[in-house]
Amino acid sequence: MDKVKPMLDSVDLSFGLESSATLWNVVFKGFDEEVTLVSRFDGKEGESIKAIHKFGNLLRGDYDNFQVELTNSGILIKKTLPTNDISTIRKWSELMHSIKDEMASILNGFKN
Repeated sequence: MDKVKPMLDSVDLSFGLESSATLWNVVFKGFDEEVTLVSRFDGKEGESIKAIHKFGNLLRGDYDNFQVELTNSGILIKKTLPTNDISTIRKWSELMHSIKDEMASILNGFKN
């Protein structure tokens, strides 16, 4: 496990949220609007960026429930939800953290 920890640092995971909801919607109607969850995986070096791109290429395809975009430093995974549901967002976040851990394991295998 000691070898995996440094590799976790070679992949950054961040989250974003896109929505057509306005502040008016949020304050007066509640936030039950369609939202798109954005998970960004960025590599810090050439080897980690290549591994993230390979992973992204495996995920690319015709999926109804998410999209994958390659970026210069990694990938974006976007998932649209019909309504903002905190339990679904929590599950998505946990899944993305698991994916980051898997990427770190794979990168650790490359380094050995």
